[in-house]
Amino acid sequence: MKKPNTLIKLIVAVFLFGGLIFPYTGFAASPETLAVLSFDINANKNKNLDYLKQGISTMFYSRLTYPEKVVVISPKKMAALEPELKQFSGSELVHETARKTGSRYVLYGTITSLAGAFSIDAKVFDTAEKQYMAFFEQSKNSDDLIKKVDRIAAAINHKVFQRTTLTWEQMEQEKQKKLNELKNQNPENLMQVPTGWQREEKVGWKVWKYLF
Repeated sequence: MKKPNTLIKLIVAVFLFGGLIFPYTGFAASPETLAVLSFDINANKNKNLDYLKQGISTMFYSRLTYPEKVVVISPKKMAALEPELKQFSGSELVHETARKTGSRYVLYGTITSLAGAFSIDAKVFDTAEKQYMAFFEQSKNSDDLIKKVDRIAAAINHKVFQRTTLTWEQMEQEKQKKLNELKNQNPENLMQVPTGWQREEKVGWKVWKYLF
């Protein structure tokens, strides 16, 4: 008579143990959501660079989308939403964008054109933690601009979403090579820059420039 009781206890134990494990392993975590605002263009008034806005938004959409991990709001949906956001700026713009799109992360930045060269400043805001991470690249001409945007996307993938891409690996190799050259020549030239997340309320809207 003891054997059936032992078997019943064993079955109950299995169900209880399974109930403790499967809630954590049986359900995949919800993907993160990112909204990409159109970048501001700073350029000569006689030079129309509005076409860059759509192109850059599309590039970030394709490069930052990560199936089952990161959902990027479509450029079409963002274009329809942005007229409603024109009344906001700075931190209010970021958080209102997050609210309207249901996104935790918001990407926003500027492209400055001067004498045929371009500088790209971008920020990814984590609205849940009220912090941001900044990224910077320079392009000597418009032909090189796509490559630089691709580098920023690779840095965002790695630093924000822990996703390593081929572009990021190439960037790391380039970075290490330059660091080795500087160490061998003038160690004092090694530039110290802030890394990781920065608190949103401490630095306002200023963009730190990162070297990759």
